[in-house]
Amino acid sequence: MISYLKGTVEKISDNSIVLDVNGVGYSVLCSSRTISEAQERKGVPVCIFTVLNVREDAWTLFGFISEKERFWFNTLVSVQGVGGKVAIAILSVLSDDDIYNAFLNQDKTMFTRADGVGPKLATRIVSELKDKIVGKIDVNVGISQISTETGVLNDVISALTNLGYQKSDIFRAISSITPDPDAKFDVLLKAILSKLSSGA
Repeated sequence: MISYLKGTVEKISDNSIVLDVNGVGYSVLCSSRTISEAQERKGVPVCIFTVLNVREDAWTLFGFISEKERFWFNTLVSVQGVGGKVAIAILSVLSDDDIYNAFLNQDKTMFTRADGVGPKLATRIVSELKDKIVGKIDVNVGISQISTETGVLNDVISALTNLGYQKSDIFRAISSITPDPDAKFDVLLKAILSKLSSGA
């Protein structure tokens, strides 16, 4: 697997860039966000994170300006009916926060803004994202700097759920704070409760 490429942006089109890596030009399919970033860095070294999609009829290299964007791409393509090009279309019209908030609010209409996403597919995306994202948000996307490896965050989420709070509200509160990674249970619980009480 090609995890990333470091080189200079030599050519830019509507949906792809050509990255020169030691004299070899790689054609990389990208979201409009990554292309915009590449446009600003044309001619200078840049790191593009990648996902290689291998099919019988084609090899397609997808590129991302950040690991966070690549995380969302991999999450989206794991949904039935969402291929690489559709995932790129979604990432072209929705930011990382847009996707996260659409998931939290179960907002299907957000996804229909992307080319190739109709109401049925949007419903499936929102439904399947729930199981794919919960428990991974803070580690892979950086919503919170707390590591679930300690179990503290999961314990707090469990406690708040038992108190009657909805997980969507809990994760929204978590996304608005940047606590100490080594925060103790009671400190973290109070911080999140404060956000929940204020309607964050």
